[in-house]
Amino acid sequence: MSALVGVTGANGYVGGRILAHLRDRGVEAVALVRRPEEASPPARRYALGEPLEASLLEGIDTVVHAAYDASARGDGVRAANVLGSMPLLEALGARGARLLLISSLAAFAGARSLYGQAKLELEQAVLGRGGAAIRPGLVFGAGASGLFGAMVSALSRSAFAPLPGGGWQRQFVTHDARLAELVAMMIEERAEQIAAASGRSLKVLALPARTAYLGMRAAELARVALPFRADSLLGLISPIPLDQVAALERSALEFPPLTPALWDR
Repeated sequence: MSALVGVTGANGYVGGRILAHLRDRGVEAVALVRRPEEASPPARRYALGEPLEASLLEGIDTVVHAAYDASARGDGVRAANVLGSMPLLEALGARGARLLLISSLAAFAGARSLYGQAKLELEQAVLGRGGAAIRPGLVFGAGASGLFGAMVSALSRSAFAPLPGGGWQRQFVTHDARLAELVAMMIEERAEQIAAASGRSLKVLALPARTAYLGMRAAELARVALPFRADSLLGLISPIPLDQVAALERSALEFPPLTPALWDR
């Protein structure tokens, strides 16, 4: 492939795995990141919401948009991640280049989490400009960070696991290697298991979902450090309805089930 592929958020978990996989397959890929000096070259500076440098998209035919500002709160979530992505979308449209958005199954009509709402609005903007979007489930893998990594870390430090809502929620998971493989294919075409893996016995504590969410929000307002955001919990306890899952376009690529061997190797 002669043209470059840009990957935003390449210093993060999902973007980093995608960038590495593309390069392993021989794709010329450049990291588009806030801190280029922390990325393996080639890398260029890109930050959500900031004016684009004229040379940012030079030679780039496709951008995989995995950047997301998880530090934003309240109305700032939309401002940072939806409005903040618009300069990139408009610049790609002006060049006739393609954008592939890494969205989420948290993005659906009726989503309660700000994360899901922002991803859904961003999907609509991308699709309206001729781009494409992938909705992975909870992304996991060996050495995972992000939400799954935070959950692993939290469970590894305690003998008790809070279970908001009693654990009735459906969870869809996606292995990071398979997600990266799917991205590459598209470009080229144009809780108890975690504890068992660490040799511990885990005691599960069922909590009312609303109580858990309000408790985390109160902790955030008090600036108490938490393993992950209350908004992430809201996304987990308010999964996408099954009828909306059934309506999604499916890839022929098969995703493996969540097993310890896939994230602990």
